[in-house]
Amino acid sequence: MENQKNLFLAIIISMAIIFGFQILIPQPEPTPLSEDQVTDQNLVDLSIQGSSSSNLVERSEVINKSGRVSFDNFKIKGSINLEGGLIDDLVLEEFTESLDPTSPLIKFLNPLGSKDAYYLDTGWVGTDSSIELPSLKSIWTANKISIGINDPVKLTWTNSQNILFEKIITLDEDYLFNIDQRVVNNSDKSFDLFPYGLSKRQGVPEMQNFFILHEGPLSITNGVLEEYDYDDLKEDKKIKLSSAGGWIGMTDKYWQTAIIANPNEPIQQTYSYSYLENTDNFQTDLVGAKIPISNGTSISHNLKIFAGPKIVSVIDGYMEEHGIEGFDRSVDFGWFYFLTKPIFNVLQFIFSYVGNFGWSIILFTFLMRICFFPLAQQSFKSMAKMKKLGPEMKRLKEQYGDDKAGMQKEMMALYKREKANPIAGCLPILLQIPVFFALYKVLFVTIEMRHAPFIGWIHDLSAPDPLGLLTLFGFVDWTVPGILQLFNIGIWPILMGLSMFLQQKLNPAPVDKMQAKIFMFLPIVFTFVLGGFAAGLVIYWTTNNVLSMAQQYVIQRKIINS
Repeated sequence: MENQKNLFLAIIISMAIIFGFQILIPQPEPTPLSEDQVTDQNLVDLSIQGSSSSNLVERSEVINKSGRVSFDNFKIKGSINLEGGLIDDLVLEEFTESLDPTSPLIKFLNPLGSKDAYYLDTGWVGTDSSIELPSLKSIWTANKISIGINDPVKLTWTNSQNILFEKIITLDEDYLFNIDQRVVNNSDKSFDLFPYGLSKRQGVPEMQNFFILHEGPLSITNGVLEEYDYDDLKEDKKIKLSSAGGWIGMTDKYWQTAIIANPNEPIQQTYSYSYLENTDNFQTDLVGAKIPISNGTSISHNLKIFAGPKIVSVIDGYMEEHGIEGFDRSVDFGWFYFLTKPIFNVLQFIFSYVGNFGWSIILFTFLMRICFFPLAQQSFKSMAKMKKLGPEMKRLKEQYGDDKAGMQKEMMALYKREKANPIAGCLPILLQIPVFFALYKVLFVTIEMRHAPFIGWIHDLSAPDPLGLLTLFGFVDWTVPGILQLFNIGIWPILMGLSMFLQQKLNPAPVDKMQAKIFMFLPIVFTFVLGGFAAGLVIYWTTNNVLSMAQQYVIQRKIINS
């Protein structure tokens, strides 16, 4: 009974810590725009444009009708649209839409004019409307038709005033585009330009819509992670921030785009929304500081663009190599980042030796049991003493009847005399609850766990056990309706419930008969609750229960037989 009370107490305290963290520790506020930035950069217009949803055509048709430079580094492939100089065609070569290896590859970026358009753009904006700048309709000229790894392409466009614009685009071996922009002023005018980069998407994407995961616009602004929902932008229309360095983009659960400024570069970040021609338009962009350009001179500017899966090792590598502040926050490790990411790193380290994340989770559970061993040892000793005192506690209940004060006094004296602590089990459980939540977060948000197999029927550790009770554990092939999924518990959740039931038998029995009946149903309740959780999490909890039982059984044999 005491152990179960401690479990609920631990959960309540842990949740209080989680939600109280944000209240008790104030987060830094974004730096307000300086007077100069307000004067200059608010004159810069990066209005987002829409496409008529009634004229949408197939993605492949849009791609085939425009001049393009293709790219392929064996991880991403696609093309750069010479109309506008956009990166608007990108396919993830290592990821399929489902577990079936023959299912389509993930189409991440889509061109304007197709469904769910999503593209990346860089360029220049200015305050002098007489200067003709490249637009979405500008046709660029390329010096080659395809590029590979670290094999740059140069795009050029010259306006009617003889001002030359160049984009040199280089793709690395992973998911980073390096964009060098150059302007050669062959006109007789002097003017100011502001470099920009943006990510733009049309329509609200399909999302998990789960409270522990952020999907939508985000940025690192002066070292602080800023996150906004698509609904936030619909309401606010435009949000402006200023930063020294940083990045801005949009994230899905596993994929992301990001426009990355140079370290410490003064930039203005903008989140924008518009509804044009029956289409939702979302945009994140950054604009650099003003660059004067005199007649007969040239200027240049560099931006980097990330577009691809949020693989932790790749993200961390970019953060270190290019000094991208806070880029590891792309992966939504959450408020308990200080705990969640180390747990992922440990799992990744074990995986590097065993080659399977399922076994990594089991070995990680062993490691946690070793770390918590001294605390668990004291806890189980106390519970063993409590179990040994069971008959005496029952006698006190019968002796004092309704005199609860008298019985409580005698029980406290009994605990003191026998050196038993009824709340000794609280601390180990309290420490394990944050680990449980952090592991759940790791399984839910990291792409490394997506479609990660274990053994047997577990082909995706980030998804629930697929062999459910209502399908006779795979012998009946039918799609279980949504409301019945609650009862379609798999084999691993049943094993978890069984282990919890057996572990409960090792704990001191509740003195009160009603409490005993309630606690008897707890393993069943937890079985159904965890039945819809990621299989990897259920494997962790089952393994933890088995190890706890083994340790508890050995201690109880020693205490009871002593």
